[in-house]
Amino acid sequence: MNSISIIIIVKNGESFIEKALESAKWADEIIILDSGSEDRTIEISKKYTNIIHYSESWPGFGIQRQNAQKLSSSRWVFMLDADEEISLKLKESIQKVINGKDCIYMINRLSKAFGKEVRHSGWYPDWICRLYPRELTTYNNDLVHESLIIPSGYKPKKLKGNLFHETYRDMKDYYKKMSLYIDAWSSQNFQKKKGGVSIGFLRGLWAFIKMYFFQLGFLDKSVGLTLAILRFETTITKYIDIKIKRSKSR
Repeated sequence: MNSISIIIIVKNGESFIEKALESAKWADEIIILDSGSEDRTIEISKKYTNIIHYSESWPGFGIQRQNAQKLSSSRWVFMLDADEEISLKLKESIQKVINGKDCIYMINRLSKAFGKEVRHSGWYPDWICRLYPRELTTYNNDLVHESLIIPSGYKPKKLKGNLFHETYRDMKDYYKKMSLYIDAWSSQNFQKKKGGVSIGFLRGLWAFIKMYFFQLGFLDKSVGLTLAILRFETTITKYIDIKIKRSKSR
Protein backbone atom coordinates (compact mmCIF):
# COMPACT_ATOMS: atom_id res chain seq x y z
CA MET A 1 0.00 0.00 0.00
CA ASN A 2 1.25 3.47 -0.85
CA SER A 3 2.02 5.75 2.11
CA ILE A 4 -0.11 8.71 3.15
CA SER A 5 0.50 11.69 5.42
CA ILE A 6 -2.42 13.38 7.12
CA ILE A 7 -1.47 17.00 7.80
CA ILE A 8 -3.09 19.34 10.31
CA ILE A 9 -2.31 23.04 10.68
CA VAL A 10 -3.62 24.33 14.00
CA LYS A 11 -3.61 26.94 16.72
CA ASN A 12 -5.42 26.52 20.04
CA GLY A 13 -7.47 23.52 18.99
CA GLU A 14 -7.75 21.64 22.29
CA SER A 15 -11.55 21.54 22.18
CA PHE A 16 -11.78 19.64 18.90
CA ILE A 17 -8.41 18.32 17.65
CA GLU A 18 -8.64 14.95 19.39
CA LYS A 19 -11.55 13.88 17.16
CA ALA A 20 -9.49 14.80 14.11
CA LEU A 21 -6.45 12.90 15.38
CA GLU A 22 -8.48 9.86 16.37
CA SER A 23 -9.99 9.71 12.87
CA ALA A 24 -6.51 9.98 11.31
CA LYS A 25 -4.55 7.47 13.39
CA TRP A 26 -4.58 4.87 10.59
CA ALA A 27 -2.30 7.05 8.40
CA ASP A 28 1.41 6.32 7.92
CA GLU A 29 2.18 9.63 9.57
CA ILE A 30 0.27 12.48 11.17
CA ILE A 31 1.99 15.84 10.83
CA ILE A 32 1.12 18.79 13.05
CA LEU A 33 2.19 22.33 12.16
CA ASP A 34 1.30 24.51 15.13
CA SER A 35 1.10 28.30 15.01
CA GLY A 36 1.68 29.10 18.67
CA SER A 37 -0.99 27.23 20.63
CA GLU A 38 -1.34 28.33 24.22
CA ASP A 39 -3.75 25.58 25.30
CA ARG A 40 -3.45 21.77 25.44
CA THR A 41 -3.25 21.29 21.66
CA ILE A 42 0.34 20.03 21.70
CA GLU A 43 -0.23 17.83 24.74
CA ILE A 44 -3.17 16.14 23.03
CA SER A 45 -1.33 15.85 19.70
CA LYS A 46 1.61 14.05 21.31
CA LYS A 47 -0.72 11.16 22.16
CA TYR A 48 -1.09 10.47 18.43
CA THR A 49 2.11 11.63 16.74
CA ASN A 50 5.67 12.75 17.40
CA ILE A 51 5.86 14.71 14.15
CA ILE A 52 5.08 18.15 15.54
CA HIS A 53 6.52 21.33 14.08
CA TYR A 54 6.13 24.96 15.07
CA SER A 55 5.64 28.11 13.04
CA GLU A 56 6.98 31.37 14.46
CA SER A 57 4.71 33.51 12.32
CA TRP A 58 1.40 33.20 10.49
CA PRO A 59 1.83 33.63 6.70
CA GLY A 60 -1.80 32.93 5.84
CA PHE A 61 -3.62 29.66 5.14
CA GLY A 62 -2.26 29.02 1.65
CA ILE A 63 1.43 29.37 2.47
CA GLN A 64 1.01 27.59 5.80
CA ARG A 65 -0.43 24.58 3.97
CA GLN A 66 2.52 24.71 1.56
CA ASN A 67 4.93 24.76 4.50
CA ALA A 68 3.16 21.85 6.16
CA GLN A 69 3.23 19.79 2.97
CA LYS A 70 7.02 20.17 2.77
CA LEU A 71 7.26 18.28 6.07
CA SER A 72 5.66 15.17 4.58
CA SER A 73 7.61 12.09 3.51
CA SER A 74 4.69 10.10 2.06
CA ARG A 75 3.60 9.73 -1.55
CA TRP A 76 0.09 10.98 -0.78
CA VAL A 77 -1.12 13.95 1.27
CA PHE A 78 -4.47 14.51 2.93
CA MET A 79 -5.06 17.99 4.39
CA LEU A 80 -7.26 17.74 7.48
CA ASP A 81 -8.42 20.74 9.49
CA ALA A 82 -8.25 20.44 13.27
CA ASP A 83 -12.04 20.78 13.55
CA GLU A 84 -12.76 18.02 11.02
CA GLU A 85 -13.21 14.26 11.32
CA ILE A 86 -12.71 11.55 8.70
CA SER A 87 -15.69 9.20 8.53
CA LEU A 88 -15.17 5.44 8.32
CA LYS A 89 -16.53 5.38 4.76
CA LEU A 90 -14.18 8.16 3.70
CA LYS A 91 -11.23 6.37 5.31
CA GLU A 92 -12.05 3.24 3.29
CA SER A 93 -12.32 5.28 0.08
CA ILE A 94 -8.96 6.95 0.71
CA GLN A 95 -7.18 3.68 1.45
CA LYS A 96 -8.53 2.23 -1.77
CA VAL A 97 -7.60 5.01 -4.21
CA ILE A 98 -4.07 5.74 -2.98
CA ASN A 99 -3.02 2.42 -4.49
CA GLY A 100 -4.12 3.60 -7.91
CA LYS A 101 -2.87 6.17 -10.38
CA ASP A 102 -1.99 9.73 -9.43
CA CYS A 103 -5.13 11.82 -9.17
CA ILE A 104 -6.60 14.71 -7.20
CA TYR A 105 -9.63 13.78 -5.11
CA MET A 106 -12.51 15.86 -3.82
CA ILE A 107 -14.11 15.20 -0.44
CA ASN A 108 -17.70 16.05 0.49
CA ARG A 109 -17.71 17.99 3.76
CA LEU A 110 -20.76 17.91 6.02
CA SER A 111 -20.67 20.75 8.53
CA LYS A 112 -22.33 21.43 11.84
CA ALA A 113 -23.13 24.91 13.14
CA PHE A 114 -24.28 25.51 16.70
CA GLY A 115 -24.76 21.77 17.18
CA LYS A 116 -26.93 21.22 14.07
CA GLU A 117 -26.04 19.61 10.75
CA VAL A 118 -26.39 22.06 7.86
CA ARG A 119 -27.56 20.23 4.74
CA HIS A 120 -28.69 23.27 2.74
CA SER A 121 -27.78 27.01 2.89
CA GLY A 122 -25.06 26.47 0.27
CA TRP A 123 -23.11 24.39 2.78
CA TYR A 124 -23.83 20.91 1.47
CA PRO A 125 -22.78 19.28 -0.70
CA ASP A 126 -19.40 20.94 -0.17
CA TRP A 127 -16.80 19.33 -2.44
CA ILE A 128 -13.23 20.31 -1.57
CA CYS A 129 -9.92 19.03 -2.96
CA ARG A 130 -7.92 17.52 -0.08
CA LEU A 131 -6.27 14.28 -1.26
CA TYR A 132 -3.45 14.37 -3.78
CA PRO A 133 0.08 13.06 -4.53
CA ARG A 134 2.63 15.16 -2.65
CA GLU A 135 4.87 15.81 -5.66
CA LEU A 136 2.02 16.64 -8.03
CA THR A 137 0.78 19.97 -6.65
CA THR A 138 0.30 22.23 -3.63
CA TYR A 139 -1.87 25.13 -2.42
CA ASN A 140 -1.93 28.69 -3.74
CA ASN A 141 -0.74 31.69 -1.70
CA ASP A 142 -4.13 33.09 -0.68
CA LEU A 143 -4.40 34.31 2.91
CA VAL A 144 -7.92 32.88 3.22
CA HIS A 145 -10.16 30.76 1.00
CA GLU A 146 -6.99 29.09 -0.23
CA SER A 147 -7.35 26.33 -2.79
CA LEU A 148 -5.35 23.49 -4.25
CA ILE A 149 -3.70 24.24 -7.59
CA ILE A 150 -5.08 21.84 -10.20
CA PRO A 151 -2.37 20.96 -12.77
CA SER A 152 -3.25 20.97 -16.44
CA GLY A 153 -4.65 17.65 -17.58
CA TYR A 154 -5.98 16.64 -14.16
CA LYS A 155 -9.68 16.61 -13.37
CA PRO A 156 -10.50 16.04 -9.68
CA LYS A 157 -12.56 12.95 -8.88
CA LYS A 158 -15.09 12.54 -6.08
CA LEU A 159 -14.63 10.16 -3.16
CA LYS A 160 -17.40 8.42 -1.24
CA GLY A 161 -17.83 9.21 2.44
CA ASN A 162 -18.29 12.47 4.33
CA LEU A 163 -15.73 14.64 6.04
CA PHE A 164 -17.42 15.88 9.22
CA HIS A 165 -16.77 19.51 10.16
CA GLU A 166 -17.54 21.29 13.43
CA THR A 167 -17.66 24.91 12.29
CA TYR A 168 -19.08 27.02 15.11
CA ARG A 169 -19.93 25.62 18.54
CA ASP A 170 -21.44 28.86 19.84
CA MET A 171 -21.56 32.57 19.06
CA LYS A 172 -18.29 33.23 20.84
CA ASP A 173 -16.64 30.68 18.56
CA TYR A 174 -18.30 32.22 15.51
CA TYR A 175 -17.15 35.77 16.19
CA LYS A 176 -13.64 34.63 17.09
CA LYS A 177 -13.26 32.86 13.75
CA MET A 178 -15.00 35.59 11.77
CA SER A 179 -12.77 38.35 13.14
CA LEU A 180 -9.73 36.49 11.79
CA TYR A 181 -11.45 35.69 8.51
CA ILE A 182 -12.64 39.27 7.92
CA ASP A 183 -9.18 40.69 8.58
CA ALA A 184 -7.53 38.16 6.24
CA TRP A 185 -10.15 38.64 3.50
CA SER A 186 -10.03 42.43 3.58
CA SER A 187 -6.20 42.42 3.67
CA GLN A 188 -6.22 40.24 0.58
CA ASN A 189 -8.82 42.29 -1.30
CA PHE A 190 -8.68 45.96 -0.21
CA GLN A 191 -6.55 46.96 -3.21
CA LYS A 192 -8.87 45.15 -5.63
CA LYS A 193 -12.36 45.91 -4.32
CA LYS A 194 -14.30 48.98 -3.24
CA GLY A 195 -15.63 49.12 0.29
CA GLY A 196 -18.07 51.06 2.42
CA VAL A 197 -21.40 50.76 4.22
CA SER A 198 -23.63 51.08 1.13
CA ILE A 199 -21.92 48.42 -0.96
CA GLY A 200 -21.59 46.24 2.13
CA PHE A 201 -25.30 46.53 2.88
CA LEU A 202 -26.35 45.68 -0.69
CA ARG A 203 -23.96 42.74 -0.91
CA GLY A 204 -25.00 41.60 2.55
CA LEU A 205 -28.69 41.75 1.62
CA TRP A 206 -28.05 39.71 -1.52
CA ALA A 207 -25.98 37.21 0.50
CA PHE A 208 -28.91 36.75 2.89
CA ILE A 209 -31.47 36.31 0.10
CA LYS A 210 -29.24 33.89 -1.80
CA MET A 211 -28.43 31.78 1.25
CA TYR A 212 -31.87 31.65 2.84
CA PHE A 213 -34.06 31.39 -0.26
CA PHE A 214 -32.11 30.30 -3.35
CA GLN A 215 -29.82 27.93 -1.44
CA LEU A 216 -32.79 26.65 0.60
CA GLY A 217 -31.50 27.80 3.97
CA PHE A 218 -35.07 27.85 5.26
CA LEU A 219 -34.98 24.04 5.12
CA ASP A 220 -32.28 24.15 7.80
CA LYS A 221 -34.91 25.77 10.03
CA SER A 222 -33.63 27.99 12.85
CA VAL A 223 -29.95 27.36 12.17
CA GLY A 224 -30.51 28.27 8.52
CA LEU A 225 -32.03 31.61 9.48
CA THR A 226 -29.27 32.24 11.99
CA LEU A 227 -26.55 31.56 9.42
CA ALA A 228 -28.22 33.79 6.83
CA ILE A 229 -28.46 36.69 9.29
CA LEU A 230 -24.83 36.20 10.29
CA ARG A 231 -23.81 36.12 6.62
CA PHE A 232 -25.59 39.45 6.12
CA GLU A 233 -23.76 40.96 9.09
CA THR A 234 -20.36 39.54 8.17
CA THR A 235 -20.61 40.74 4.57
CA ILE A 236 -21.31 44.31 5.68
CA THR A 237 -18.37 44.16 8.09
CA LYS A 238 -16.01 42.87 5.38
CA TYR A 239 -16.70 45.83 3.11
CA ILE A 240 -16.46 48.35 5.92
CA ASP A 241 -13.07 46.87 6.80
CA ILE A 242 -11.98 47.21 3.18
CA LYS A 243 -12.83 50.92 3.28
CA ILE A 244 -10.85 51.34 6.51
CA LYS A 245 -7.82 49.56 5.09
CA ARG A 246 -7.97 51.55 1.84
CA SER A 247 -8.05 54.85 3.73
CA LYS A 248 -5.09 53.81 5.89
CA SER A 249 -3.02 52.84 2.84
CA ARG A 250 -3.22 56.31 1.25
